[in-house]
Amino acid sequence: MLTHTILRLGPGLAAAALLAMACQDSTPSTSVKGKPNFWAGPPPQCPAGKWTGGGRIDPPGNYDAVDETSGGMPPRYSDGLPPMNGKVTFGFNVFLAADQNTGQCFVQKGEIQVNHHPARVAWHVSIHNGVDDFDNATVFAAVFPDNSGRGFCVVVGLPETFMTARVNANRGFEKVQFEACDNDRGQRQNSRTDAMRWRASGSASGDGGDTGLTYLTGGNIVEHGGP
Repeated sequence: MLTHTILRLGPGLAAAALLAMACQDSTPSTSVKGKPNFWAGPPPQCPAGKWTGGGRIDPPGNYDAVDETSGGMPPRYSDGLPPMNGKVTFGFNVFLAADQNTGQCFVQKGEIQVNHHPARVAWHVSIHNGVDDFDNATVFAAVFPDNSGRGFCVVVGLPETFMTARVNANRGFEKVQFEACDNDRGQRQNSRTDAMRWRASGSASGDGGDTGLTYLTGGNIVEHGGP
């Protein structure tokens, strides 16, 4: 795995609900110096379908060490990103599709909102018509079974493109990656077996870091159909 220089990110994550945010900001540059190596896994699977969910994690507690390296994901902090600890809330919906020529998995449309409460930083990702609203680039994804054998995980934002999030509505833009694992397929909410991971470069927020794959302390992640 390559070693990269990590730029510091800003503080905190706020609301767990998805926000309908207007995309009137200027288009950010897609040139990012020292991008972190967010993923080094095998070629992605791509069962087309929908993932939704929301809730809360409280790293470093409830660490899902068994599943963290599923699908080739790197161990937390292995690429130089610092710990991102404390209350993190999130909400998301992601619709996956496969490229007809290459079979590569990408996000056709989706919204991801993540809030780091101690630092008061909110990230928002918006994807429509197969591209990121904030840099007009394709957002690649992967789906794979987790190591525990209980479910499946989706990773959104793979190298070398990652994906671009808007920070606190007007603070700027930075590269991020999102992972969600549905480990209680078909079960009730708040089973505390689903897990989420957020990784941010910190170039605009000053709150760059990695939550590590962490079990939800509240909420639910649902993979609607798939393998």
